Amino acid sequence: MPVSYADKLKRKERQLFELLPGYACNSNCRFCSINPANRVINGTTKDLLQTIFQAKRDGFKYLGIGGGEPTIRKDLLTLISFAKRLEFDVIRIETNGIALAYPDYCQRLVDAGLDFVKISIHSHKAKIHDFLTRVPGSFGNILKAIENLQRLKVRIEINTIVNKVNYRSYPQFINFFTKMGIGSFVIIYPLYTGRMIQQWRKIGVSIKESIPYIKRALDLVDALELDKGIVLNIPPCSLPGYENKIAELNPFNTKVGAPDITIESVDYNRIKAKTKFKSCLKCIYFENCEGIWNDYLKFFGDEEFRPVSFRNEKRKN
Repeated sequence: MPVSYADKLKRKERQLFELLPGYACNSNCRFCSINPANRVINGTTKDLLQTIFQAKRDGFKYLGIGGGEPTIRKDLLTLISFAKRLEFDVIRIETNGIALAYPDYCQRLVDAGLDFVKISIHSHKAKIHDFLTRVPGSFGNILKAIENLQRLKVRIEINTIVNKVNYRSYPQFINFFTKMGIGSFVIIYPLYTGRMIQQWRKIGVSIKESIPYIKRALDLVDALELDKGIVLNIPPCSLPGYENKIAELNPFNTKVGAPDITIESVDYNRIKAKTKFKSCLKCIYFENCEGIWNDYLKFFGDEEFRPVSFRNEKRKN
C-alpha cells in the first residue's frame, strides 16, 4: 500500500539541515518574505559552528546554508570547511549570486567544500531581474556567477519567485537558462509576508492567473528532458495532473536552525500556517495536501480553489 503523507512525517528521517546564519542581505528584493526589521539578526561564528556540529551529530546528511545572503558573511568559508571536515554528503548555499561573479571567491568556496549552489534568478531579462532585486547590475553578476560555477563543475539549481512582472515569461526563462547548461528549476510562489505585504499590489499575482504559464514551463522541462522542474507553495488542486511537480506532496524532512528560531520540522511548520476548507474533504488530494497558506488567503481569498473529484489521465493545458 502507498505510504500516506502523515506516515511519512512520523518517520522523521534526518535529511537536510538548513542553516540560516542571519538575515542580512545585499539585495533589496521587492518580494522578500523576511521582515526588514529582522535584517539585524545574525548569529555568531561560534554558535553557528556548534549548530553545524549538532546537526551532524543528529544524523543529518545534507547541509544547506541560506539567509539572508550567506556570501556577505566573512565566516562563510569557515562554516563550509568545518562542515566538510564533518563529512556532510552535500554542502549547499542558497544565494543571490552577486558575490559569485568573482572567480577567486568561487574557487575558495569550492576549495572549502562547497558542491551545490541554488541561485535566485527572477527573469532572463536584466531589466526585470534588476527591478525585482533593486540592485543595478545584479543580473550581469549572475551570468558571471553561472560561468564561474560551471567552470568549477559545481551543481547549479535556479530558484525563481513568481510575481506579476515575470510570470508570463517563464517558458522563455526556462529556454534561456537551459541554453546556458542549467537543467534544474524550482518555481516558487511567494509568501505574502515581510516586504511582499507592502509590494503586493505592484507585483502580486494570484496563483490562478499564473498557472497557465507555470504549466508551460513545467511541460518544457519535460520536453527538453531536463533534470528537475518543480513548484513550491502551490496546492495540487491548482495543478491537477502535475502531482510529481509539487514539492509539498513529499515531506522535506528538513530542520531549520537560525539565530532567533529553531524549526524542528519544516513540514509540520508549514501545515500550521495553512488552511483546508470543508470542501477539501471531497478532493482526491485531501490526504496529502497541506492546504493554502493563510497569508495568501488574506490577499486573494479562496474562490479560486475547488476540490478535484477525479484524476485526469492527461494533463490539462
